[in-house]
Amino acid sequence: MTDKKEIDELENFAKGDDNAFGQLVNRYKERIYLVVLRIVKNNEDAKDLAQEAFVKAYINRQSFRAESGFFTWIYRIAVNLALNYISRNRDLRAESIDEFEQGKLIRGKPQRSYDHLLSSGSDNLEKEELAKTISAAIEKLPPRQRTVFVLRHYEEKPHAEIASILSITEGAVKASYHQAVQKLKESLGLYIKEGRLTS
Repeated sequence: MTDKKEIDELENFAKGDDNAFGQLVNRYKERIYLVVLRIVKNNEDAKDLAQEAFVKAYINRQSFRAESGFFTWIYRIAVNLALNYISRNRDLRAESIDEFEQGKLIRGKPQRSYDHLLSSGSDNLEKEELAKTISAAIEKLPPRQRTVFVLRHYEEKPHAEIASILSITEGAVKASYHQAVQKLKESLGLYIKEGRLTS
């Protein structure tokens, strides 16, 4: 629920108040950076795209509708920038993959991880190998499938919300997610335990 302080900030932001915009940026910049990082998997690219999202939001502030919420609005802008970026740059250089997959970069709610795909007796070396394998498999997904998978699996967004964010149908979301899961199953092979990664 949006509190009164944020409502005031949103109203002032819509009127062009730079201080109000600064408060909104400070509140949401890390969350936006992290969702972009999950998609592009490169620290510097994620920082640049997150910053670009806020710049775009500021430039288009007159189109903002307070009833939708600022985070929902900036989230949609950021995700689409990330999707467009990976569509243009198929050979993205990933970094900090191990930390990314093990959740060390994620603050707030717990990061969904694939450690459960390994047996409880697996050692750190096996888990490190798994993290690298998963990251490589996700990177190979086509841009839309990768983005849908990240939003559904990591961000835990419902199909309807993903459809709204990406301006596609729910059917297209479900199809993209199913295709992504099937490709990941093929890539991960023996790492997958039946029923753990499902569409």
